[in-house]
Amino acid sequence: MRAMRAMRQTMRATRACMSTTPRTLQQLVEHASDPDLIKAAQRAHVELSDRVEEQVLRCTALEATAPTNRDLGTLTALYKGVATELAAGDEIAAAARASDADIAALHRSFKSIEERHSSLVPSVVDALREGNVPVSAASLLEDLLAAHIGASTVLRNHLLAHAPELENPGATLAAPPAHGTGAARLDAKLINVVGAAVGDAQLVCEHAYDLADPPPVSIADDGSAAACVPAHATHVVRELLKNALVATIEKHVAKHGPNSDAWDEELPPVEISVAASTISVKDAGGGLEDADVLLRIRPDLSSRYDRLDEPGGSYNSGSQKPISGVGMGLPMSKLYAAHYGGALTLASAGGGAVATLELPTDGDRPEALP
Repeated sequence: MRAMRAMRQTMRATRACMSTTPRTLQQLVEHASDPDLIKAAQRAHVELSDRVEEQVLRCTALEATAPTNRDLGTLTALYKGVATELAAGDEIAAAARASDADIAALHRSFKSIEERHSSLVPSVVDALREGNVPVSAASLLEDLLAAHIGASTVLRNHLLAHAPELENPGATLAAPPAHGTGAARLDAKLINVVGAAVGDAQLVCEHAYDLADPPPVSIADDGSAAACVPAHATHVVRELLKNALVATIEKHVAKHGPNSDAWDEELPPVEISVAASTISVKDAGGGLEDADVLLRIRPDLSSRYDRLDEPGGSYNSGSQKPISGVGMGLPMSKLYAAHYGGALTLASAGGGAVATLELPTDGDRPEALP
């Protein structure tokens, strides 16, 4: 009990130290279109430094909740390494004048930091897999991940807009990449988000289950647009669609057996509807037992987490789990949806499930930082 009280006090003290100003999508767009490359890079450096310092505090507080969990220590080391790399650019960021070479060096540092940053979620999965993270630390883990989304978006937005030449440095380009377009959109066509997700999700299921054809996907579109980070929205829809396709296939397998060549019924379609800045994914895969559990990080369910997020064979090759996820798809999707004012809900309906992603139509909502 005394240890629990101490941990809660640490968590409250950590949150009290946080002072990052939440960004809106509108501000991300304005940063991307800023013609002053030097000022934009310096501003991004200062903001990232503040956010990373706060992440070090969160990681340290998390590590204190389970001192024997080696992977929580890895999280702390990861963010301390990022902080050290950022600190190397402090002089450039504070300079009244900076050269093009200085800014190019800063951008190379940003790219290196982005690569480091990408290992955070796998490290969280490893920490949960160890099984000794207390349940009471779940909210702090969600805080860490929400703040990670925010920092990653600031970084990605700046690099896309102001250092696009680093996106594919080895390519031979007929013309230099255009500057000024970042990660955020104020009027993203949602049918494009759906289109980017459908092919990937179908391909994963087709390969994993040795299917000649995955379940068909029907799409109804009213032409809606929304304010969002399209990469975030695509991630969410891909996860929802993958789950819907898997549920549909698994139900069919339970009824007709694992050999798809012997099926005498076609797979039922998964239905996607785009309407009023909302994307819904409906399947006939049997419904959900507990949507709330699926959307939350659950340290008490350590067996749910696994580093391998790729097909693990197929029924026809003997595997009983063709698609083995890491256990973070839906919790991360919920955080992505909420970060700039959207929402993700799951519900059972008509012998299947309906997942709904609601997105805002304006870019003035502050990000959901902890």
